[in-house]
Amino acid sequence: MSRKNSLVSASDGALSWQQVQVAVVALGEPATPQQLDQLHALLERFVRENEDPKTSPHLRATAPDRLDALAALLSRADVAKLSPATQLAAATALKILSRRQDVRLRCTQRIVGVLVSLLEPASACSGELANAASNLSYEPANCSMLLRAQGVPHLLRLLSSGGEEVHLNAAAALQTVSFQADGRAALLKAGATATVLQRLHGSVGSKASGAAGAGAASQEGKLQQRLVGALHNLTSCAEGISALRQHGGVAAVASLLGSGHPGVAAAAAGAVQNMSLEAQACQEIRMQPRALEALAALLIGPDTQASSSVRCQRSCQPGRRDRRWEHTAGQ
Repeated sequence: MSRKNSLVSASDGALSWQQVQVAVVALGEPATPQQLDQLHALLERFVRENEDPKTSPHLRATAPDRLDALAALLSRADVAKLSPATQLAAATALKILSRRQDVRLRCTQRIVGVLVSLLEPASACSGELANAASNLSYEPANCSMLLRAQGVPHLLRLLSSGGEEVHLNAAAALQTVSFQADGRAALLKAGATATVLQRLHGSVGSKASGAAGAGAASQEGKLQQRLVGALHNLTSCAEGISALRQHGGVAAVASLLGSGHPGVAAAAAGAVQNMSLEAQACQEIRMQPRALEALAALLIGPDTQASSSVRCQRSCQPGRRDRRWEHTAGQ
């Protein structure tokens, strides 16, 4: 097979990442406007062809792609100054590339360090890079790299500022990080429980109407699912249960057992299951007016994940394993 053919994806002549990387590596320092325009066009095409995970050619490709050159591009001040659109497209490309496990396994501390340095509320790339952080942290080694790069405080700041999409992606990253034991320890040390609960209260209290309102409600449901999913994971240890109870989170989580969004109800049921290990938290659960009624409804409902969590609760009796909430990389 010729070199040219080896660089092209096998799917309908779509642009391969190796083709884009040739242009990334060839970019002069400092970059010229013409070079940046050409690179931006390539990145935009790659993003357009791969934005949807269901149809992404890159997700099915097998070339040994790496993230090093892309991370170097993201860290360049001249690119950020002369062509913010190119930097944003590069951040989106990083999100796309990190959907593939083999690419995630080639990640390095330097790559994660560059990513974390751009997780700032003022950065236009923060939403896409939070999404990339979520995907990368699906691998335990990468999660540890994120912790060493002080990624947790950055993600928590994003959850407290920025727009809706940034919140959504930051919540996804926090949920992924909280699946790992060292991630949970770092989150609890950073006071993540209070930050997540604060954003959850704002999400539950928001209301909208009409067609636009329906779309907003769907986004809020997705955000709630990720936030409660993170709390579900944090409550898989005694320190997490105590932190949630001390911040008044038992009632907040129990109130979501009756959520019309099945993913939210399932995550809440899992968190309630974990909290029932602690006698004091279990007592608070029993005090919630409609908690037991909602649990009974979930038990016989169509959501198998939620009903499984309810079956494991055994009337708030301790003596069973904790449960954690994991989602699949590839957003």
